[in-house]
Amino acid sequence: MISQLKVPTSPSDMTPELTGSAGQCTPADMIAFLAGLPLVSRPVISKWFRQNPAIETKQDSSPVTIADQSVECDLRAAIAARFPDDMIMGEEFASTGNQDSAYRWIIDPIDGTKAFISGKPAFGTLVGLLHHNLPVAGLVDMPVFAECYIGLNGFSGAHHAELNGAAISPSGQSVLGAARLATTSPRALSTERLVDFDRLADQVAVTNYGGDCHNYALLAAGHIDLVMEDSLAAHDMMAVVALMLAAGATVSDLYGQPIQLGQSTSILAAATPQLHQAALALISAGG
Repeated sequence: MISQLKVPTSPSDMTPELTGSAGQCTPADMIAFLAGLPLVSRPVISKWFRQNPAIETKQDSSPVTIADQSVECDLRAAIAARFPDDMIMGEEFASTGNQDSAYRWIIDPIDGTKAFISGKPAFGTLVGLLHHNLPVAGLVDMPVFAECYIGLNGFSGAHHAELNGAAISPSGQSVLGAARLATTSPRALSTERLVDFDRLADQVAVTNYGGDCHNYALLAAGHIDLVMEDSLAAHDMMAVVALMLAAGATVSDLYGQPIQLGQSTSILAAATPQLHQAALALISAGG
């Protein structure tokens, strides 16, 4: 079983016998590699969490710290050492590696930097793998909660999602009126999409705010039924989309189209196709 693989216990255990491209890996190898990445990122995050590191403001007005930058640098180095033939993208630095590779890695070192700098624990590290611009594998690591979510969404033909080695799946909820809905912040939604979200929130059983990438992981694991987000960057999306699809959720953008690099900036994720259809019809009714 994939979920019974021995997870690396130190970064040196991740050194491969063979290097090249992600396409050379078996599904078991990919799970093991992704499961080892928190050994790279968590020590850096632990060093800086609740230590009030200096905060800089990027051109898009979002905050960044030395923790974000250090985690991304270390993850880039780990991926490049294992897969030198692939391209690596990230939130904080320019793309590196083989620009012509069919396989592209995409990193969000700390998804939820605002939570991180506020001492709140609901932030995570995202590492996604794309094949021809479609998300095929993803890591969502929640370091403070010690939750490591991994999904293979068609990578080498495999479909598998797990939390700390145990298989996960969505709730199966299909009734809008009984659903648990989440979004990170109303301020992250455009004016138009906030109206759509409020329409959706009026119809569900429970509405949650906050959570960043944890919301998607909790949907994959069956604890949240609907997530709606807007104004997203690729690094915010690809790992979580791979995880949710691998778990069996239904995921699209807010227009009902599949998530794809360079084309998608929003997410509507649901536990079941029926719930997704009902939510999409409701948010589409206003426009």
